[in-house]
Amino acid sequence: MDSLPSQSQDAPIDDVRPIKVICIGAGMSGIICGVRFPQRIKNLDLTIYEKNDSVGGVWYENRYPGVTCDVPSHAFQFTFANNTNWSSFFAPGQEISQYFHDVAERFGVLKHIRFKHVFKKAVWLEDRHKWEVTVLRAEDNAEIKDYADVLINATGNLNKWQWPSVEGLHDFSGPVMHSAAWDESFDYKEKNVSVVGYGSSAVQIVPAMLPSVKSMDHYVRGKAWISPAGFVAADPRKTESDVHNFEHAPEERRGWTEHPETYLKYRHQIENFVNRAQLVHWKGSVLNAEFSKATEESMIRRLRPKPEIWEHLRPDYPPLCRRISPGPRYLEALVDDKLNFIPKGVQRVVADGIIDSDGVFRKTDAIICATGFDTSLTLHDNPIFGQGGVSLDDVWQQEPVAYMSICPAKMPNFFLFVGPNGAPGAGSTIQMSECAAEYMIKCIQKLQRENLKSIVVRQKAVDDFMQQVDTYFAKTTFSYTCNNWAKRSAAGRVVGYWPGSAVHQRVALENPRWEDFDYESSDGNSLAWMGNGLTASQLNNTPTTHYLDLVDIPEITPKLDGLIGMRSTGTDARS
Repeated sequence: MDSLPSQSQDAPIDDVRPIKVICIGAGMSGIICGVRFPQRIKNLDLTIYEKNDSVGGVWYENRYPGVTCDVPSHAFQFTFANNTNWSSFFAPGQEISQYFHDVAERFGVLKHIRFKHVFKKAVWLEDRHKWEVTVLRAEDNAEIKDYADVLINATGNLNKWQWPSVEGLHDFSGPVMHSAAWDESFDYKEKNVSVVGYGSSAVQIVPAMLPSVKSMDHYVRGKAWISPAGFVAADPRKTESDVHNFEHAPEERRGWTEHPETYLKYRHQIENFVNRAQLVHWKGSVLNAEFSKATEESMIRRLRPKPEIWEHLRPDYPPLCRRISPGPRYLEALVDDKLNFIPKGVQRVVADGIIDSDGVFRKTDAIICATGFDTSLTLHDNPIFGQGGVSLDDVWQQEPVAYMSICPAKMPNFFLFVGPNGAPGAGSTIQMSECAAEYMIKCIQKLQRENLKSIVVRQKAVDDFMQQVDTYFAKTTFSYTCNNWAKRSAAGRVVGYWPGSAVHQRVALENPRWEDFDYESSDGNSLAWMGNGLTASQLNNTPTTHYLDLVDIPEITPKLDGLIGMRSTGTDARS
């Protein structure tokens, strides 16, 4: 058939206009975009720009000793790509990174990715209703401009690691490295090392490095709860309170591979447990009381050889005010004689060592900074400008907010993975990103179906969503006062976590509320998308009765079964 007319009223109602989508980032969420968008969106031109030379994002970049996901591996995988070969209950980071690469390769994502392209800026061109995206091509340092109808940000909130603000840090004569930029050539065996920080990376690095080093100085300025392993006992093998991880035997993995239905049943078991964990954050719940009690008892018992460490670590806020790391073997490492626990901050670094906040100098061979990421969501180095030239930083000047965690105000045709209030307080980020992707797909399909130039969320809808956020978190432990990456201040609004469980988000995003958006049509008539009165099948002279193969046949009342056929032949059912 000849090409169809481009204007809506001259085209069949189901004509799908071409649409260009640019996605920034090829980590976990970018891979989902690369799998699901081409699968669901017709006439799609997709480009994914990635700063690294491979996929995986934070799991590709983080290679420090002991790097492990603190969500069970069987719940930290795509719903469409079961991995029956996880080596352990909590898989090491290198294994997760390889899984992401295998999935991207298997599902044809790599052909959409432009590696070693660093995102620099995006501008909404109001006269063209397109995004102008500027990226830096690493191989020749050339700036390239690309254009898209839709822009997706899949960089997440663990994208920009940061050095601690310490005087003289880079004057140190030995190795200085950040946990998120680990030098794999660094040999720390029999060296005196210093680890600065006590967050989720530090609690993995310390026990992983300790057996091989000569000695370790561990600078812990703040306080932290470390959870007992028993509270992630989704598998009976973890019911012992201090059994943090275990390997899956080759025969177990082989059995899962040969009998995928058995593995699916096991995955149901694990994910069901993880999904129920949300109640641990509810103030006054039985689960919260049990967890709090078990956490304190576990820490006291495991730190008993050096009770002064417990006295320093014990926070003045209740457990679960912030996300708690299980910290496998971390507390046991703190009482090891090879480790010098220093409950002080770092004042200054000199050529051969560290001076703590009390002015005490300690010589060291290497400094490891496990000091986390910039989670402010500010975009000073790579700004995004929306309606009227307003920047996303300006929109978020008071605090970062986005409708359903996906759509910021004043940003047409722009969607976020793991945006403000987009991370799980308990559960798997992967499941939530998959649901966000399906939501974005429905929005893009609406743009195509109704021949819209733009879709942008209404400010009132953003405000209403944030009111719901505040209402939910008021009843949770996250409302307690403490330093938490999910809040901009210790007593501030929660802007990191979704207001509910991961499965709650799945239901919330299933049916978009189209009335929460403003639209700009490509035609003067908002119903011009109804077209010329025909379907493409009619114009193409192809079958038009596909609906007969998709009938959802209702259940027939048993005692009337057969009456329809009898009446159709004229037979009296009463005879």
